[in-house]
Amino acid sequence: MNELLFAGKTVLPLLLLMSVGFFCRRIGLLNDGLVKGINQLIFKVFLPVNLFMSVLKTPYDTKLEGKDFLLVFFGLIALFLILMVIVPLMEKDKKKVGVLIQGMGRANYAFFGIPLVAMLFPGQDTSLAALLVTVTVPVYNVMSVIALSAFGGGKVDIKKILLNILKNPLIISVVLGFAAWMLHLQFTIPEGQTTPDSPLYTFLNDMAKVSTPLALFTLGGAIDLKSAFSHKKQLLMGVMGKLIVAPLVFLSLAVLMGIRGVGLACVFISFGAPTAVSSYPMAQQMGGDGELAAEIVAMTSVFSIVTTFLFIFLLKTMAFI
Repeated sequence: MNELLFAGKTVLPLLLLMSVGFFCRRIGLLNDGLVKGINQLIFKVFLPVNLFMSVLKTPYDTKLEGKDFLLVFFGLIALFLILMVIVPLMEKDKKKVGVLIQGMGRANYAFFGIPLVAMLFPGQDTSLAALLVTVTVPVYNVMSVIALSAFGGGKVDIKKILLNILKNPLIISVVLGFAAWMLHLQFTIPEGQTTPDSPLYTFLNDMAKVSTPLALFTLGGAIDLKSAFSHKKQLLMGVMGKLIVAPLVFLSLAVLMGIRGVGLACVFISFGAPTAVSSYPMAQQMGGDGELAAEIVAMTSVFSIVTTFLFIFLLKTMAFI
């Protein structure tokens, strides 16, 4: 019963925040342009500050397990390669193949996953989730471009891919946070207080707090169900692969490797978070089926609430998190 309540308390805030965003979209308070603009703010301002502060707050006695990074890095590459073999056998339309591979391999790690880890482990050191951005973001982008190029008719521009990765605000913020942490530039806490007595700390901390609720709210606002069932077969494949099969396989590997707690939660979101919203414009730009890409984003976002609840309940019941 405690495990059920724990899973419910973790997922309910996600559901409520996304529901408010979805409702605001339905009554006209949000539109495509506004959602896009807010996402830009989150991606370029609030989330980078959140990641910077997460890394900077890392205790110096924290032991980072290399196997967490290795599993996520090689696991994501393996997942994309496996999908590139399996998906063409199940779908003959090449424009849909690339989109399906990206949809099942690319997760909304930053906007959905990092807030989830923070909710799962309140008050604990969750800097690993921020540090893993340096692994997930490059792999998601490079492998998605390769998949869409191979099956959608797009051209691979290695120079552009590398430049976009180097210019990614999330990666830059993690690197800066890690550099500040290495230089011991953490804020000092006066004796008798629990938080640093610094206007700069208060400013950065308040900025960081904005990212989690705003990201989930905007994710709900980005969901558009108007054409959600025009590709029933492909959607079933995409949702099952993204939210059930992939996380189940790689969570099992993580458990066998002895990964637990925050590390295991990070593995889950790396493979089991809903498809990244940015996969839709990328599919459009590279000759893939943009409509299917949008539907996969919508459906995985909706059903991720259910699968997230079930996986958290399962992991908590088995005392893995």
